[in-house]
Amino acid sequence: MVKNKKITRPMFLKRGLVCMRPAAWLLTESKGGGIMRWSAERRMEFIESRLYWEGHIGRKDLMDFFQISTPQATKDIKMYGEIAPGNMEYNNSAKCYVATEDFIPKVSKPTSERYLTRLRLLKGKGANSIFFSGTVPSFSEMPQLRRFVDEEILRGVLRFIRQNEAVSIEYQSMSSPEPIKRWITPHSLGFDGSRWHVRALCHNDKIYKDFNLGRIVSIVESALHHFDHSVDYEWHNEIAVTFAPNKELTAGKRAWIERDYGMKDGQVTLNMKAAFYYYFENKFGFIDGHEDHPGVQRQIVLINRDEIKAKNDLLKSMSAAKVHEMFESPLEF
Repeated sequence: MVKNKKITRPMFLKRGLVCMRPAAWLLTESKGGGIMRWSAERRMEFIESRLYWEGHIGRKDLMDFFQISTPQATKDIKMYGEIAPGNMEYNNSAKCYVATEDFIPKVSKPTSERYLTRLRLLKGKGANSIFFSGTVPSFSEMPQLRRFVDEEILRGVLRFIRQNEAVSIEYQSMSSPEPIKRWITPHSLGFDGSRWHVRALCHNDKIYKDFNLGRIVSIVESALHHFDHSVDYEWHNEIAVTFAPNKELTAGKRAWIERDYGMKDGQVTLNMKAAFYYYFENKFGFIDGHEDHPGVQRQIVLINRDEIKAKNDLLKSMSAAKVHEMFESPLEF
């Protein structure tokens, strides 16, 4: 006989505050006595999202999206009314609930980013897919070039990371005409927005580097080698990258750029691993010589570039010193 699992009390977000609700609000029993697939919290968010973006919600919307019964949909709408009184009212002619003029989100804060992300996720799901936030607007997106990663190579790299193994690989660098064998000890995966790489200690160069997964030609052999990867200081430390509108632009254009990037007090700061700064620089064009480009081509500028470079150089040198200490004794595989 299978014992019933203890259901913990859920935590609901309400205007940034955490509120406790009875377990029944989160998990609803199906007719067979089991737990339904979708939680009540998710359905409350669905109702609120439809009210905010679409302006109305009906029982059929819930039934179609979550595959629940009419009584359950009725119960959910009633539950939302208790959570957010005054947010909706029943429209007899439309036979659905509509958002009131005093509507204020109570379950979660609707954001443009969340809406547009959900819209993108519809791609490839078929024309009959139901959109979480309502009617699907006509949309398209520019295709991305696919970066190939061999499944067996990735499978091996994941195993080496799990088991802290050193591995001999054949790697095709763009600075070399032919693949070169080298020993690396990987510890993490990274994604720069367009391609995946493995962060690893390079035994040849005795520094931590990124290796493009798609350029690993083959795995030759591996061996246990317990490196302390906490000395990869560029990976384990973050830097604050602060940028602002280019002062060469007009005040009106600077104001729109501040709005476009969600800046406060004329600037915005991104925190990222120091190891990712190289990719950030290239993506936004903050490379050597970019200052010579016309202001209209440099809408945003870094205001702490020297500080970032100094910190990155320090982290890199500290890491290199520690790695050289580890390599003082001969390595055997």
